[in-house]
Amino acid sequence: MSKLVASFLLCLLVMFVTVPILAQAEAPQATPPGVFIGTIIDVATQQPISDVAVIATSPEFQGERAAVADALGRYRLPLLPAGTYTLRFEHPDYDTYSRSDILLRANRTVRVKVQMRHLPKPVEQVAR
Repeated sequence: MSKLVASFLLCLLVMFVTVPILAQAEAPQATPPGVFIGTIIDVATQQPISDVAVIATSPEFQGERAAVADALGRYRLPLLPAGTYTLRFEHPDYDTYSRSDILLRANRTVRVKVQMRHLPKPVEQVAR
């Protein structure tokens, strides 16, 4: 009888050790996301630009991801899958700026600092 109990306990111990290991090996491992961060400044004044739309596109996912720069010109695009990206920076008072072929690796942060050029002010027509 004691041999039967010992065999049962040994089988139980093996099961408690191997089942979690096998289950973990079979579960698909999700790759950790990456992050884009950076600052946006005016090329002439070297001052931060707020309210710039930062748009990330990639063949790795459908659609686009976007963020808006804060009062200090800082932006953050988190939780992006690893891949090659194009970042587009848009503001109504500035020329749109685009940067492509930016490699984002899993579980990494890529800093992209951008300088934008202010659009020339339209010449007002003088009434005659």
